[in-house]
Amino acid sequence: MRIAPQPIRLVAGLLAVGAFVAAVVVVTAQVEVGVDGVAASRTCGSPFDAITDRSGWQAWWANDLDEPDPAIRTTLVRTTECPGAVNQRLLAAGLSFGAALVAFGVGWYPGRHRDRPEPGTEAGRRSRRLRRLGSTTMVTGGLLTTAGVLGIIALVADADSTLFLYTDRFIVAVVGLIVLVPTISLIVLGRVLGIVGDHLDPRPEAGDVDP
Repeated sequence: MRIAPQPIRLVAGLLAVGAFVAAVVVVTAQVEVGVDGVAASRTCGSPFDAITDRSGWQAWWANDLDEPDPAIRTTLVRTTECPGAVNQRLLAAGLSFGAALVAFGVGWYPGRHRDRPEPGTEAGRRSRRLRRLGSTTMVTGGLLTTAGVLGIIALVADADSTLFLYTDRFIVAVVGLIVLVPTISLIVLGRVLGIVGDHLDPRPEAGDVDP
């Protein structure tokens, strides 16, 4: 029976992407809290707002004091409930991001211990060169993408930036992600080169068992 690692990589890759998207959604989604006797819930903002100081206990307290509903005003529902709700969201986002890293690692690991072509053969030299080029391209793309994402986060998180007098933070984030398309393409290109290098290997995988 032949066991190929490609399906494992595909499934792990999809899980990694899904977990990462889930982490982003959890961080950017609005947190809502409620109190007994009040039909409508109240928003605390998103965890990202709390991280970037656009929301916090001072804003929650001020909103509670300005609340027309006495049940909200007397219990200070935002002030008391929002910190725990936001922290739970941040914990969930961290777990989801950690799951994305684990899934990515699982998808990257299978097939790393293959029996490669003999170093002296032409197939071995081509396979080795392509794998090295692919790894270098992926690492370069990953570093540039990480730096770009950190730059976007730092820019969007700057509450005092005059840039946002003229445009919305969401628009800036979207434009920043579009700018990162070439660096993400480097990651994809590096992976393609690695796959091509693997297919130049004429030997079966070390874990393959012929019936």
